[in-house]
Amino acid sequence: MRDHSKHIQISREEVVSGLLAACDFSPKIEMVRLDESFGRVLGEDVVSACMLPNVLTCRMDSIAVHWSDFVEGMPDTSGWVRGKDWEFANTGVAMPEGFDTAIVIEHVVVSDDEQRVEIDAAPSAQFAGTSAIGSRLKPGDVLAKAGEIITPDIAARIAGGNVTSVAVRRKPRVAFVPTGNELVPAGSAVVPTGKNIESNSLVVRGKVEAWGGVFLPFDIVPDDPDLIVQAVKKACACADIVVLNAGSSKGSDDWSVEQLEEIGTIICHQVNHGPAHHSSAAVVDGTPVVGISGPPFGASFTLGFYLLPLMNCFLGLATEPFKVAARLTEPFPISGPMSGHGGARKYAGEERPSEVVAGKQFFGVRMLNVEMMPDGSLAATPVAGRPGSPATLTANALYMLESGPDASRPAVGDVIWVELR
Repeated sequence: MRDHSKHIQISREEVVSGLLAACDFSPKIEMVRLDESFGRVLGEDVVSACMLPNVLTCRMDSIAVHWSDFVEGMPDTSGWVRGKDWEFANTGVAMPEGFDTAIVIEHVVVSDDEQRVEIDAAPSAQFAGTSAIGSRLKPGDVLAKAGEIITPDIAARIAGGNVTSVAVRRKPRVAFVPTGNELVPAGSAVVPTGKNIESNSLVVRGKVEAWGGVFLPFDIVPDDPDLIVQAVKKACACADIVVLNAGSSKGSDDWSVEQLEEIGTIICHQVNHGPAHHSSAAVVDGTPVVGISGPPFGASFTLGFYLLPLMNCFLGLATEPFKVAARLTEPFPISGPMSGHGGARKYAGEERPSEVVAGKQFFGVRMLNVEMMPDGSLAATPVAGRPGSPATLTANALYMLESGPDASRPAVGDVIWVELR
């Protein structure tokens, strides 16, 4: 039997810190068309290439006049001639040549033949109602800053500076290597007896693409040490980040962690939370390798724990989880061994012993629903069930609840910091 007694177990925060410290994610920039840049992260400041407006421009639907006609007060306009003494001027349009001031159309009565005007309010100063050359934008003005995510509004602002391509952070390439003798691809004509459908690739792909990355799928790798090494090495050669699925526990066919230890630097063999206690982290050939456990519920939320910070770091975004303060509305459900017949609780050999070790912290991941109350505060209600179970799929937050007899548990009414999903 292989010896697992020296497995390194650290906290979620220590895993992320170790991975980030071991990676050289220097900025990688590429140019893309502005109309294809939505959701991308700007790699450099974007500056205006033009002057706006490039001529004296009217700010409102108005008539254009000469300020000199108003220096001594309201003039008699009965003899004014259109095109000589006044002219129509519209919002955003260049002022008619020779005119320097605008009066908003609501203060003007225009004759039916549109040749004569009466004015009931004089302009306040020369150039009133107009925009000066360069008042909105000058060449070199910053339109958007590096690190901003391009939204439609930001793209429109950039286009307004006559810019049609932008420098963005290259999307991180994330390779996914599923392992396991028991797996077959989804859509197989026949699912052999004892086999399972490989579905985590869909979870990983969906999250990678939603988080701004490029998904690189690998074929299912059998539980063979040499084949696992070959797949990981190949993945590290073509990807910025590798996700290795399953084989990180203590079964006789679980080789992933041992092979990572052989070909790379292990950051941890396991983490101090459950589910997904058997999550690992390593660096192989300079590429971070996130080892996620096989069960879908553990695989899904641990991607947010360990893959998302790496992708965000690559993109130059914040790596800390987003947390909010919310008031606990109900006690957390008590978890424990499975119930026997008749609801009696029992301990049995088929149940994994508690991971809580005296003197060491361990956390159970609990799911919650967070909602805004009428007074604007947030309320958090625990959801029964393990992460990923049907009952928790609609939960929108999680909380790391300390386990063990001496652990402090928040009480109803306490304000706790929960992580939004």
